[in-house]
Amino acid sequence: MVSTVEIDFTKYHALAVEDDAGGMAIIGVMMRYLGMKSFMNTSGQGVVELALAMKPRPDIIFLDLNLPKTTGYEVLRQIRAEERLKKVLVVAVTAQDADTEIPKCMAAGFDGFIGKPISRSRFPRQIRRLLSGEPVWETY
Repeated sequence: MVSTVEIDFTKYHALAVEDDAGGMAIIGVMMRYLGMKSFMNTSGQGVVELALAMKPRPDIIFLDLNLPKTTGYEVLRQIRAEERLKKVLVVAVTAQDADTEIPKCMAAGFDGFIGKPISRSRFPRQIRRLLSGEPVWETY
């Protein structure tokens, strides 16, 4: 089901955690295009601190599963352990095999899954659905 809910993206804040320059560029361009305030982190280190420092705090975090020196699963665990971030949507973004990773992401407590490569045409709809409370577990 595709959401027909109108979202004023300018009222939302996002944090993207992505070590791949191409993936970061696409997410960054899409956030700016939609008018969302966004912050970027390229390593996974300090994500909780950055999210807590954001004013206002992020509404959604796009989290790559493969990060230098850590994994998206570990960063998610840290986010979920922080009381002030418990309600933030956290979406896995990865090029890993969706058949393997989607069940793992669901079990770990992610709020959604978007497979790479990110589709420039579908990404705005995926964000709209997520912010409207609809699940997004898609391979592309």
